[in-house]
Amino acid sequence: MAPERVITGGRTKLARTVHGIAYDPVRDEIYVSNALADAVLVFRAGADGAEPPVRMIQGPCTGMVNPHAISLDLEHREILVSSLTARAIAVFPMDADGNATPLRYIKGPKTKLGHTVSMGVDSATNVLVVANAEDLLFFDRTATGDVAPVGEIKGEHTGIRDEPWGLQIRNGKIYVAASNHLHINLYQGVGIKPEYSDGKAKVPEDPWLNPELGFIGVWDVKDRGDVPPRAKIGGPFSQLVHPTGLALNPTDGEIYVTDSIRNGLFSFLVPELLK
Repeated sequence: MAPERVITGGRTKLARTVHGIAYDPVRDEIYVSNALADAVLVFRAGADGAEPPVRMIQGPCTGMVNPHAISLDLEHREILVSSLTARAIAVFPMDADGNATPLRYIKGPKTKLGHTVSMGVDSATNVLVVANAEDLLFFDRTATGDVAPVGEIKGEHTGIRDEPWGLQIRNGKIYVAASNHLHINLYQGVGIKPEYSDGKAKVPEDPWLNPELGFIGVWDVKDRGDVPPRAKIGGPFSQLVHPTGLALNPTDGEIYVTDSIRNGLFSFLVPELLK
């Protein structure tokens, strides 16, 4: 099926990859990260073709270095942006534009921030949840500076192995696309490891043979420690290998997820998980 519209072209200022994208239903705008230009682009939701952004957050005052993920706190009207290289989270007002200074900036060794990919805010418990390298980190919503997390979900029983990606929070539940990517380091220093010198990585030809496939997991926002998900979508019948992007449609009881191996968008009808 062809897309209804495509935003593309030099005037859009989009770069090679778009890992962060979010939608604001109040302003009817789309927020997109440009990691190569250290910028956040804002488009009309009805944009089409080579249409330029209506606003752009960019400049040294932003503190963004390789911005990767974008999430919106619609209740408090704030933009949350995580930077891979800076290992930081910057929080801006929803109408931020230009070389804007963040309202808050979480960064430093105490934070444990690493490969941050997605974030979400639960207003009822006043926490910010971050999908980190191998875990979910919890911060006070208004935290700033080099602050330690107030909690984490991490460990063998969680099923999260590497790079939890898409994260959404709704009604006290955390929905996570646990990608569990299989990363193989082919290099030792500047040279290729001997076992890979033939140019062939030693990985299973059939992805279903991987005992730790990715999945969609659901936790309670009050869960902490090495706890399994309260609900899970995964396995061969789900057709998910390494799920990444995640979105919720509570009205129709559907969860949408993209898969980086399957190169597709999958829809699951699970109204019981969205009550």
